[in-house]
Amino acid sequence: MSRRKSAVELEELAKIKRAQAAAKLAEKQANPKPYTPKLDTDYIQAYYRDPLDITRVFKVKIPEGTVTLWGGLIAAGLTAAAPANTAVIEITKGSKLPIVKVRWFYGDDTAIVVPATTAHGRWIKFYDKKNGQAHHQIPFVETGATPDLATTITAFYSKLNTQGETDKIIGTRGRADLVIGYGNQYVTLARVSV
Repeated sequence: MSRRKSAVELEELAKIKRAQAAAKLAEKQANPKPYTPKLDTDYIQAYYRDPLDITRVFKVKIPEGTVTLWGGLIAAGLTAAAPANTAVIEITKGSKLPIVKVRWFYGDDTAIVVPATTAHGRWIKFYDKKNGQAHHQIPFVETGATPDLATTITAFYSKLNTQGETDKIIGTRGRADLVIGYGNQYVTLARVSV
């Protein structure tokens, strides 16, 4: 069992955290980034059949660059039109319906050293922006008429099983996770990393 921290130690830790937060805020105010709005033309509307309940179809909005990187809507098991005889539910920000999606980043062997600031220490990253962003996510489901979680996991592994697809999507130091959930509440179902 670990030892309890004294009030003096806790006050020292709180002082360090307050200094880091103040430095982060000062850095953000000193270096404002220009606001670049994302237009509706930058997104694609797609339909996703829910593997937990195949009678439901979700309408989702995905960045066009992400769809292109993944290989198109069909490669993700999505369609451009809603299937017949299904209830369509639009997924918007704040929706609490779980979706199976792939989250990934492209990583290469070129290490980028992020210098230390008053807000954080020095660290090394192996990813960089590709098509305007570093990390991507896309809803993913098996393309069959009756998808379920087991076939979706198998389809995920078969998509990233070839060297060409792995090199194109996650590179030499990237990672792809198949997750289910919403927002920051999710569970990892499968992972491919190099």
